[in-house]
Amino acid sequence: MGRSRIEIEEIMLYGRMKVICAYSANIDAICTVSGEALSNMISKDRNFKIDLKKSIKSRNDLLSSLLYCMRQGSGAEVLIEDRQAAWQIGSDQAFSWRPRLGGNAAIMANVLAALGAEPILNSPALTPRLAELLHPKVRLPEGGELLDPVQAVQAVQSRGKDIEDMVHYVFQFQENDTVSAGKENITAPKANRFIATYDPVNSRLLTSEGFDSYCRDSIESIAGAIVSGFQLAAGSREQAIFSGSATQIKSWKQKNARLFIHAEMGSFAGASTMNSLLEILSQIPIDSLGLNEDEIALALPDAALRGWQEHDLPEEWPQFLRSAEGLRRRLGLFRVAVHTGDYILSVMKAGRISPRQELAALQSGTDAAASLAATGSAAGNLGAQAEVNSAGLQAKEMLCRLDGGRAEGRGAYLISGDLIVSLMPSLLVRNPSFTVGLGDTATSAIFLRELEAII
Repeated sequence: MGRSRIEIEEIMLYGRMKVICAYSANIDAICTVSGEALSNMISKDRNFKIDLKKSIKSRNDLLSSLLYCMRQGSGAEVLIEDRQAAWQIGSDQAFSWRPRLGGNAAIMANVLAALGAEPILNSPALTPRLAELLHPKVRLPEGGELLDPVQAVQAVQSRGKDIEDMVHYVFQFQENDTVSAGKENITAPKANRFIATYDPVNSRLLTSEGFDSYCRDSIESIAGAIVSGFQLAAGSREQAIFSGSATQIKSWKQKNARLFIHAEMGSFAGASTMNSLLEILSQIPIDSLGLNEDEIALALPDAALRGWQEHDLPEEWPQFLRSAEGLRRRLGLFRVAVHTGDYILSVMKAGRISPRQELAALQSGTDAAASLAATGSAAGNLGAQAEVNSAGLQAKEMLCRLDGGRAEGRGAYLISGDLIVSLMPSLLVRNPSFTVGLGDTATSAIFLRELEAII
């Protein structure tokens, strides 16, 4: 059944849809590293070992994990062992830090606010420094009201709470950056980032009392929810943390069955952790799931889409397409999306969003991510700074060659039974200013357009 006119009017009050954004909000300290500087830090150690550490306890652990990501051209996030190690990294004169808004939920909230929605952000560690980085139209629940960031941080300070900034240290590297590391020379095959995180608040997926009570009392007037940040939970308590969050999300869904919920994955330490979380989330149930190319590789593959020959598809497609559709069917989800550096791939069950609406949503996401990469703002003016990714165009052409494949604007879609496969090539930005938050930016822009189409 569709929504009644009164329900739609409540959701679209003042033209702004309310969207829950949980769970992580923090400050990112960003450093764009150079191959020469890194080489100078480690060149004297001929036995330097490159490995992705399970936790960061020292500068060597940090450099080892960073170089692992550079060698692979991949991203990762690893927790810092303790506060002292975090302080040493933050005060290390070898790194030049730039503060930016961080946290999956906070980044998505800022994008949604810029695009005209009314994001309801969870931020249990709200400080003046963090509040300054939030969009003025982001809303934070306090005492049953929705406050702007300035009002919210004033309310927190009035209670006399001493809250420290949650800072994640982000190391950006560029394509073709070369490092001399002991006996090995490393050249990054593509731009990406490594994140070293000390965050006792977001790593427990804590929520504020104001957020909890507002969501509990006002969930009927909220159109959608994006939940993320689960990758920060680590150690022996992760299953309890996942279960606690799932219980909260399920309570929203029970009170508002039409709430459209998207869960975004992150850089998990292992496949078993992520797949355990997915099984928990499927019991809510969530509607939509997003992963990048590293994260989909952790998902269990499935022999779905039989009859689509591997030689008919680009090299990545057999794995991504089978895994995404297999995951969707196994978990009983409406939609699974994979965002890579070359394209965004979406597989969804027919009936709620048309192929053209989905492609329009995907294009909105690729445009917003490219704008952030080029200008630092999801709503920035790209001008001539971006071009359509050639590998993405090849994937589009291959999709069009399959039986039922059809080009539509910059993207393409295919309908196979009750399945809709949509693909949108990304926009390529040479020498990006930012590589952090691109996936979150694309995800939130896509989510908003999908939500508009559903309503």
